[in-house]
Amino acid sequence: MNKILVLLFLCCGTLMHAQLIKNGYSIKGVVEGDYSDYIYLRAYGSDYIKDSCLVVDKKFNFSGKLANAAQASLTLKPTSTVALFYLENSPIEITVATSVFKNGNEDINDIEIKKISGSKTQELMAEIDDYQKVIEKSSLSKEEKNKKIFKKYYESVTGNPDYPILDFLVVKSKKTGLLSVDQLKDLSAVVVKKKKKEIEKDSLIIRNNPKLSKKLAEGKQLENFTLPNQFGKKINISDFKGKFVLIEFWASWYKPTRVNNKELVKIYEKCKSKNFEIVSISIDTYDGNWKKALESDKLTWTNLIETGGWEGKVTKQFEIKGIPLNILIDKNGKIVAVNQRGDFLLEKLDYFLIVDSNK
Repeated sequence: MNKILVLLFLCCGTLMHAQLIKNGYSIKGVVEGDYSDYIYLRAYGSDYIKDSCLVVDKKFNFSGKLANAAQASLTLKPTSTVALFYLENSPIEITVATSVFKNGNEDINDIEIKKISGSKTQELMAEIDDYQKVIEKSSLSKEEKNKKIFKKYYESVTGNPDYPILDFLVVKSKKTGLLSVDQLKDLSAVVVKKKKKEIEKDSLIIRNNPKLSKKLAEGKQLENFTLPNQFGKKINISDFKGKFVLIEFWASWYKPTRVNNKELVKIYEKCKSKNFEIVSISIDTYDGNWKKALESDKLTWTNLIETGGWEGKVTKQFEIKGIPLNILIDKNGKIVAVNQRGDFLLEKLDYFLIVDSNK
């Protein structure tokens, strides 16, 4: 399934996009499976789109306008997995397969895109993804892989100037770490550039990111809470006073958070000796799947579980309605950052931990 967690957005206005915006997008969907409830569309970019429609006779339709091509998602009635694709202002046809699987005693609606046409951005990114997977699995040296992937990126960007695929390639390259800073600059030179401050302000969009509770605003003191770890021992967040703590909400059944765990492992290895700790809080309602995921993902830090799921005491306390979600608190329990990922999170940690070490 094409489900992934994070998106980098850069504004690149072109004549082609002006024409696409005028026409808008339309999505004609076909459902394979017994699903006959609402299907939900979200798009993440300069104009956040939130829409839904009822599946009737195994068909659904959406229409609207985008300022720029954006990553979008389709989900079913909660609780649901998510299928991601690239949406642009064009007529798009999608076929999705639906089914239901069990997570403990909970039924999870599953959605997968089986076929999609009409989105040039989707076609370009799918072609690049397929090529990169082949190269990454090959026996080539890291340097040879770098050259081939950079060439593919460069040819795709220069050969398709009317489509802002650079926006999505930058975040992909940051995740893999295969391209250098200079190579990214070369790619950026192909399209219209934004000032660094503008990019950093608008670039990081977290999937499934509803309005956060005022309790989680930067500068607020984090309210106290207690949850059990995998051994049944109750852990209070105040136990970590004196350390910088990254609190990460996730679930074993939600793939984007599992992918994010890989990045957290790298961050933990880099920062664990610097007065830093991670506290992961799963909203799994069945702890068996959670414990398997802890072992599989090699999560060696503090792991807690809220078996009440979305209706749990802690999720209700902080009005949490979307994952992944993280909260960085300082040594005194004050919130210093919310929903920071990748390089942005590392920059925050480097700053706070270096300042702390010099006190």
